Amino acid sequence: ASNEKDLIELKKVEEEFKSISSDVKEIFGNNNTLTVDNTSEIRAYSRKLQDIIKTNHSILKSILLHGSKEDSIYRHSVNVAALSSLLGKWAGLNEVDCRALITASMLHDFGKTKISASILNKKTPLTKAEYMIIKNIPKISYEEVKKIPYIGENILLGVLMPHERCDGSGYPLGLKGDAIHPFGKILAIADVFDAINSNRIYRNKKKPFEALNLIKEESIQGKLDYTLCETFLKGLSNFYIGQDVLLSNGKQARIVQMDTSNISSPLLLVDEDFIDLRTNTDINIVQLM
Repeated sequence: ASNEKDLIELKKVEEEFKSISSDVKEIFGNNNTLTVDNTSEIRAYSRKLQDIIKTNHSILKSILLHGSKEDSIYRHSVNVAALSSLLGKWAGLNEVDCRALITASMLHDFGKTKISASILNKKTPLTKAEYMIIKNIPKISYEEVKKIPYIGENILLGVLMPHERCDGSGYPLGLKGDAIHPFGKILAIADVFDAINSNRIYRNKKKPFEALNLIKEESIQGKLDYTLCETFLKGLSNFYIGQDVLLSNGKQARIVQMDTSNISSPLLLVDEDFIDLRTNTDINIVQLM
């Protein structure tokens, strides 16, 4: 019965996410300008999303199962908002900051609405000129969001900095370490995770643990904030324990134990046997059930 309950809850989350995504689209879609009215709507959605995240345990599962599909603006923004707020909570942010973080997440890709769809949806590699346009998106988002009266500084900096990297290799400002606002660092992790975990026009979604692995690698390389990545991976590990997964050999297994230092190789229970993916490298996890 619990399985059925989970399915109903998942369905409910999917519906809620879809409806918020289309609302965000409407907020953005109105001549692609943000107005004062939009802001109060966005604040209302931030609150709504915060409530959904608080009360519904299927949020993460929904994001991990579906990603944001090919919607790299609206649904992606909602997923990033949910992931950011979970990470914010795990990292000890208070309610008010978490809500501001959700608002920043929902607005962080507003600049994409000003960019030609042919560049955003291009299947082949971007030219240098096109990449420069992409790198300008955070600035566009920032300039637009800045026009909103009474918008918090932390929201503005969150919108500007999701693509900055701790080693200075990011854009648009090439900031390093502590020069990057905490919201920017949190958004960076959520943004990378949702993008890798989703089908995009130019490539398919990665397997569940490949996305975790990438976050791990980028934190070790000094791109993403190390401490926040550890917190994120620990939070996701706690979620994954007890989940059923499909293996590359076609069998179903349950995750019994996770080791954040070896994030993509959990201990599994298959039928009555334990399989440790750290030593059994022929098998990998294909998807979450």
